[in-house]
Amino acid sequence: MSKFLFLWILFSSLTSWVQEENKKTIVFVCEHGGARSTIASLYFNKMAKENHLHYRSVFRALSPDSTISNETKNGLIKDGFETDVLFPVGLSAGDVHSSAMLISLDCKVPSSYHTDKTWNGIPAISEDYMAARNTIVKHLNELITELKKQEAGK
Repeated sequence: MSKFLFLWILFSSLTSWVQEENKKTIVFVCEHGGARSTIASLYFNKMAKENHLHYRSVFRALSPDSTISNETKNGLIKDGFETDVLFPVGLSAGDVHSSAMLISLDCKVPSSYHTDKTWNGIPAISEDYMAARNTIVKHLNELITELKKQEAGK
């Protein structure tokens, strides 16, 4: 491999890494981290990319399960998402930094965290994945519209 090609690959990789690191973070949190917040995070990242927004999201839990729920996994696979690397992680102070937005999904986040948005009334994934997903996507569409307006106003 020529030095030029190596340097170009290195520069491209660093540029992508810096762009990813400069993105603002949305932290979706639900009680167990294996359903609502997982769906919200995957769909948000897809929608943010499609809308060229400088945001990325993660999903967190107040009391993390060891895996995402079977209903969530099966629904996400049918929706075209990869699920093998999805594992609930507990919410920590490190997740909620100054440029992060915390959105709770049908859970009560401890008062030590500042919750920016609360989305309640999402159907149980175990009862109806599609209804839950559609409710989450409706909230996400509103959030994407809001974030696009904010970025346009800069």
